[in-house]
Amino acid sequence: MNPTRVLVVDDEERILEILKLYLNTQGFKVYTAASGQDALHVLEQIEIDVIISDLMMPNIDGTQLCKIVKNEERYKNPYFIMLTAKTNIDSKIEGLKIGADDYITKPFNVNEVIARVIAGARIKTLQNTILEKNLELQRYKSNMEKEIYLASRFQKSLIPRKGRVTNEIFIDYIYIPAIQIGGDIFDIRRQPDGNVSFFIADVTGHGIVAALIAAILKLSFVQASTQFKSPYDIAHKINKDLLDTTTDEQFVSIFIGVIDMKKRELRYIRAGHPEQFLKTGDRVIELAGDGFLIGITDNLLIKEERIALIPTDTIFLYTDGITEAQNEKGELFGIERLKNLLEKRNDLNAVLKEIRFFTSNFQDDITLVKIQLNQSVF
Repeated sequence: MNPTRVLVVDDEERILEILKLYLNTQGFKVYTAASGQDALHVLEQIEIDVIISDLMMPNIDGTQLCKIVKNEERYKNPYFIMLTAKTNIDSKIEGLKIGADDYITKPFNVNEVIARVIAGARIKTLQNTILEKNLELQRYKSNMEKEIYLASRFQKSLIPRKGRVTNEIFIDYIYIPAIQIGGDIFDIRRQPDGNVSFFIADVTGHGIVAALIAAILKLSFVQASTQFKSPYDIAHKINKDLLDTTTDEQFVSIFIGVIDMKKRELRYIRAGHPEQFLKTGDRVIELAGDGFLIGITDNLLIKEERIALIPTDTIFLYTDGITEAQNEKGELFGIERLKNLLEKRNDLNAVLKEIRFFTSNFQDDITLVKIQLNQSVF
């Protein structure tokens, strides 16, 4: 460990010699300066830990030296002990105000000076340690922010593009993760038989783990939609993949639908997810159904439901980040309020504006998806 570097500043050579002699015997590395100007020259060359400076000196006195040293980052904030023949309280207060860390009154006791320097060196070491830890934390924070930014970009790449999915289907959505990356995920795609499958899911928790599981869900859905025709079979495959790749602490609520283009019907399952909506004309119908969360057991406790579609229908999907958002009074936005809002509004930006009018305090991911059927083809 390097010895503590001490700079003694005094225009009396006798005091410089005495303090250097005694401080050297304690293992300190001692430098001396006969004026404030000389002290600044030393500080330009060497990083000093503790300064003992006389108050009364020509040109740059102790107060001015202290102010310069404490206000310029390049001097690394050394522990500053003021040495003065002045004993009045106002003088000490003034010195402390401009940054002095300690005061020693002349004539001084050498043992007291040594004790004060030892204490100052200890404080300076602690300050350096805290500074190093803060720099480490800043580097860690910066690296984490970069990683989260990249993860956020990756997660957004998993979300389908807005607009035409097929000639028959259009999609629009609002997707706002609570902390850049989140546990909400959805997708829509054409199946090999010409039908269109879609899903929306909400993973427990937020952050990186939830985002990783959301990515697994997306991949599993893509594979299952190619292999299976029914929502139940797609859900079964996703559930198996979750059980194979995640721990007991993670589970998922999910809604999976398949639009049968020939039969003009929607087949769907709801597994622990809120009732989604079908808007037909000006009426909004809740897509209810029984089903337990997936990712918990291989016994899939869900039931497939069916509902007829007409060419102008709209399917709305959402996660509970919207319905569980609270206003200042602690009131939930709720399913009924969302349902009533969707009866009046079709534009998602207008819907989001109304939600934000109710509250801006979102504690969870916000996802609202609109699947519009194309009446000219369907």
